[in-house]
Amino acid sequence: MTELGTTTARSAPSAATAADASAVSLHGVTKRFPGGKGTQPVVAVDDIDLDIVDGEFFSLLGPSGCGKTTTLRMVAGFEYPSAGSIRIFGEEVGLKPPNRRPVNTVFQSYALFPHMTVEQNIAFGLEMKDVSRKEIAQRVGEVIELVQLQGREKSKPRHLSGGQQQRVALARALVNRPKVLLLDEPLGALDLKLRQAMQVELKQMQEHVGITFVYVTHDQEEALTMSDRIAVMDGGQLLQVGTPEEIYDHPRTRFVADFIGETNLLEAVVVDGTTATLTDGTRVRVDNGQTSGTTVTLAIRPEKLGLRHIDSERNAALDAVTGRVERVTFLGNAIAYEVRVGQAQAFDLEVRQGNAPGIEHFAVGDEVRVRWVPSSASVLED
Repeated sequence: MTELGTTTARSAPSAATAADASAVSLHGVTKRFPGGKGTQPVVAVDDIDLDIVDGEFFSLLGPSGCGKTTTLRMVAGFEYPSAGSIRIFGEEVGLKPPNRRPVNTVFQSYALFPHMTVEQNIAFGLEMKDVSRKEIAQRVGEVIELVQLQGREKSKPRHLSGGQQQRVALARALVNRPKVLLLDEPLGALDLKLRQAMQVELKQMQEHVGITFVYVTHDQEEALTMSDRIAVMDGGQLLQVGTPEEIYDHPRTRFVADFIGETNLLEAVVVDGTTATLTDGTRVRVDNGQTSGTTVTLAIRPEKLGLRHIDSERNAALDAVTGRVERVTFLGNAIAYEVRVGQAQAFDLEVRQGNAPGIEHFAVGDEVRVRWVPSSASVLED
């Protein structure tokens, strides 16, 4: 790949540098849309604070209607905030039109001109800025190589695959050398296999050009695969911001734990600062600082659980509950089990398949012990 202008690749930034190296900063940002006749305004984004580090791949993740696209549109200038401040590299842009912001946006629809060739589509924005023909040819050639469309320069969009059209849309945005690239579910129209391939290519492209990508998606796997950091949104609010590992392994709220992947949610009552009692009476270890008698929810991922027959030796370093296997599902490289514990609680877990020594197999009706390392159980906020 060639270098895009003077920008060079860089390593993923540390979240610790967010405060002093912000590409995009939102402080107290709220967006209200008028309600119907006689109704209150609809709050789409509710008083959010967010700092996106220069050079990172940052994803806004959440279900439809959570406010993520509205947030992106406010950064792009297609919507203006009802309150709060939006800064791009320190410059207040909250009320500036899109063409006066150092950003470009890539949409799911691609919005290519059907009568133009690949290189004409890519060059269009530069021609509107009266860039010289020589520079246009150079910059268009750079991005065509970057998105690997050599040989398709003279093709019309109708002769391109969905993935190739997506590359043209990316090239058209990148050729303007924006400081921030905004992407609104750009892979949503692609089939699963192509979407997964494009996830890898898009992340490599971002690392190569080194500019800030702000990416909107409702696809958890997509966000976990590509992002340096993720902001999970729901109901117009930011619920948690962190690395993919932090979001997945240490969710703070029930919504985040349940929305990101599969999880087991266990109700427990705190006994003291280090232990809690599950609904079946089993005591488990927690580290949450809650006072005695407080009801909490523990979140444990299925792959963090282990399974042993009831007569297996108990390991004092692990927490465990006793139950009965109710369902067994073969998954190829793993087996999924559902284990019923008492009347109110069921565990879903995955056990890696294989014939290595120590691998136990279980059948419906087996009495078993579900085990986990105490540190793998996250105590969720109410």
